[in-house]
Amino acid sequence: MQIEEFFIDDSFLVRTSGTSDGTQDKFFKDNLWFKLDRYGGEGFAETAASIILKESGIDSSKFVEYTPCLINGKTGCYSKNFLTEDESFITLYRLYKNVTGKDLAQICSHMDYDDAIEYVISFVKQQTNLDIHEYLANIFALDRVILNDDRHFNNLGIIYNGTDFRPAPIFDNGKSFLIGNKKATEKASIQEKIGCIFSKSFSPSFEINEKYLKKYCTLKINDSCLKSIEKLENKKITEILKFTLKV
Repeated sequence: MQIEEFFIDDSFLVRTSGTSDGTQDKFFKDNLWFKLDRYGGEGFAETAASIILKESGIDSSKFVEYTPCLINGKTGCYSKNFLTEDESFITLYRLYKNVTGKDLAQICSHMDYDDAIEYVISFVKQQTNLDIHEYLANIFALDRVILNDDRHFNNLGIIYNGTDFRPAPIFDNGKSFLIGNKKATEKASIQEKIGCIFSKSFSPSFEINEKYLKKYCTLKINDSCLKSIEKLENKKITEILKFTLKV
């Protein structure tokens, strides 16, 4: 697979710290976001996740499409900015903090997973009149397949244009496919490696999260995406996807 290469001046550098996994260097130029890999492989993981979503049947406005690239000689990926000039992205963490002054993650950590899911859905509905059942259901279904162990309240959110709210597109899937997971040793079997991965969203079980809102899910994920994934020429991602899809 041929990889595009970009040379971007540091004047376009943005450092973001609103993640449970630390600070990440990004560049914003020509209405494109460029993200550098931290562990190696995140750009391919983002791309694989967007391929799965593209072939799942949902509208392209509901997810961000990523492309692997080199940024100043380093691996990463790029994507189009999903906000227009009059829009702002509000994380669920920030929305809750602004309204209550409290930490949503801490509040949910004291609840059973199902109560926490319903609490968040109800809170968003009360504040924005948005129903996020489908939004969360699709994310849970995706995360079960790609094993995203960094889905937290700072990459779940809504978009506000000054008048109306809408769910944000699905984005930030780089910590998937065992990328950056130090517990999954190379000598372990694929099943043992996957056993080291836990969800940060509500229940630590990807399967339980997916099952709880499954009736609201509009994704149709199957092995039809494998041919496109194989074009990335990333054996690790292909192997994991075959396992999670039970191919």
